[in-house]
Amino acid sequence: MKGFLKFTAVFAGILLLSAFLTPILFDFLPFKFERIFNRLVMIGTLLAIVVFVRIRKETLIRFGLIWDKASPGLFAAGFLAGILVLSATSALNVTFGHARFVVPSFSAAEWGSKLLLAFFTGLLIGVIEEFFFRGFVFRQLQGILKGRVVPAVLVTSVFYGLIHFIGMKKIFVGPDPGFSDGLKLIAAPFISLMDWPNFWPEAVGLFLFGIALNSAVCRTGSLYPSIGLHAGCVFFIRLDDLFLKFQGPKTLFWGSKIVYDGMVGWAFLALLAIILYKGLRPADGTPKA
Repeated sequence: MKGFLKFTAVFAGILLLSAFLTPILFDFLPFKFERIFNRLVMIGTLLAIVVFVRIRKETLIRFGLIWDKASPGLFAAGFLAGILVLSATSALNVTFGHARFVVPSFSAAEWGSKLLLAFFTGLLIGVIEEFFFRGFVFRQLQGILKGRVVPAVLVTSVFYGLIHFIGMKKIFVGPDPGFSDGLKLIAAPFISLMDWPNFWPEAVGLFLFGIALNSAVCRTGSLYPSIGLHAGCVFFIRLDDLFLKFQGPKTLFWGSKIVYDGMVGWAFLALLAIILYKGLRPADGTPKA
């Protein structure tokens, strides 16, 4: 608990320092005020995590980041599971006329570049987000909750779902911003979350996706199946616009092209969490959650 409070205090300091530095850097850098603030917070947070967790072999073991003979299979299982589940939801949308399947005409080189870009984008997002949410946040919460897994999973998944919406509301920043404008940006996430009636279906879907990701981690004690699952889903979503043309308005039952904002997507994500937990086996020598 003491470590978590220390990190919270450090993060509050990062926010205040970013609010102070952003107006100064705004006079020299060719970027928007909000972008400078966000980058400062991101850089400060990543540096704080690196220092805070004191990355050693023991830390990598605790986070499930030790690469062993089982890791490639766990990554591949997660990656394929993500693609198969999203493919199934897309097939249902096509079957019932909610979407139309098309085959774009690209050269082999264009296909190759698109596939590689989608894969490496998914891999980068998967590694960064899984290290932070299922590695750092989940393990810290487990410690605070004295090893109780279910509450730690639920809190991590709620946090994961909500954090995607903290930038929805845009704060007006004048042509000559100062420290007070930086403070407004600190408050912006809380203002955005007050708009929950407009984004709750997406938040539910991301919560269930977080449960599925944590199921893989809890079952195997490794981050690699959740990294693979996250990477596979991002890979598919980056490419499905090329193949699927959604028709008609968004509905609560079918959702939209992002899949996880409707009841069909929720059902598949819940099923995915169960399949991962039942189907995956603990890696040899890797402690489970």
